[in-house]
Amino acid sequence: MKRKSYHHGDLKSALFKACHKLLKNTDPSEISLRSVADLAGVSHSAIYRHFKDKEELLDLMAAYGFDRLASAQKKAFEKEENSAEGFIQLGLAYIKFATTNPHYYKIMFFTRRELPSMTLKRAQIRSYSVLVSSCKTYLRDKQKQKDPREYALMCWSLVHGYSNLCIETNFPKTEANLQKKSPPNLAEDILRSALI
Repeated sequence: MKRKSYHHGDLKSALFKACHKLLKNTDPSEISLRSVADLAGVSHSAIYRHFKDKEELLDLMAAYGFDRLASAQKKAFEKEENSAEGFIQLGLAYIKFATTNPHYYKIMFFTRRELPSMTLKRAQIRSYSVLVSSCKTYLRDKQKQKDPREYALMCWSLVHGYSNLCIETNFPKTEANLQKKSPPNLAEDILRSALI
């Protein structure tokens, strides 16, 4: 296969895009720097100009995942005039992101890192800040005297748990079928029951 030639900055972008493409259909455990280089059409040694190992590349991809999640949740919350409805849609946006991007979800939440990069740390903080900020607005509008950060953790646990069940088991789908609902509709009913 003919190798492609990239400008230094373009090479990192090409590697990023190749890894993004692989993550759509490939479990992170099956991705290697060689497979990313092959898909990008560059030599195996070229990838080491930007990433010392697979973990460093997946660290960057996880940061991108958190930014996408934050953007989806922020958009879902802000498009609703009513903060209570916005809060439900924010939770559903989380579940949708997780279930439609399970491999990203894995590198974001199921990968232990001894020393996460500052890029990843900042992305995690931005993502969590969207949830906490939305909680503050929702609790204020509902006149609920609860700590926003504690409430955010409770809400996060709810959608995170449901997302994990969807990814790792068939239980939500089976339960939804028994109730003659789709898994997203079941998720919405659960969120409305728990949060409103």
